[in-house]
Amino acid sequence: MRFFYILIIVLFSCSNNSELVKEFIPEKKMFVEKMEDVKILHTEDGLLKVKINANTIERFQDTIPHLCFSNKLEVIFYSDSGLIESTLNADRAEVDEDNNIMTASGNVVLTSIEGKKLETEELFWDNQKNKIYTNKEVLITTKKEIIKGKGFTSNPDFSTYFISKISGNFKLNNFKK
Repeated sequence: MRFFYILIIVLFSCSNNSELVKEFIPEKKMFVEKMEDVKILHTEDGLLKVKINANTIERFQDTIPHLCFSNKLEVIFYSDSGLIESTLNADRAEVDEDNNIMTASGNVVLTSIEGKKLETEELFWDNQKNKIYTNKEVLITTKKEIIKGKGFTSNPDFSTYFISKISGNFKLNNFKK
């Protein structure tokens, strides 16, 4: 008889309060890996192509596997001869690991070895297409000109680029009236 009372108490005392379950399991997606003060080297055919210096990286394995870089990062692009071609700095970035596309955001600055400087709030780097681009406003500063625009496409070394909706101060050579 005592067993029967214990069984009834156990059965009626067990319940699932959904609010308590929500408090126990956070709704925010949790990272599966966190790294601090990280250096990542990317090589192709044995040649260093990209070096990433990051303060904090978190890896997520939810529906779209991705990396989150926070607290500043620096990406250095190298030529086939091992020389630095350009440097990208940003407050944060996310890498879509399925599509191999990095989205840098917050005070994004791309600087070429020749001294050209691009400033914007968001910049995408598509590693497979070897292309850097944005549809946001950009400011490009060179030794001779300051160019403003909305929309930008370039190769990672920033040697050849295209700007949409352009404005600014330009030095025109061989201009005839």
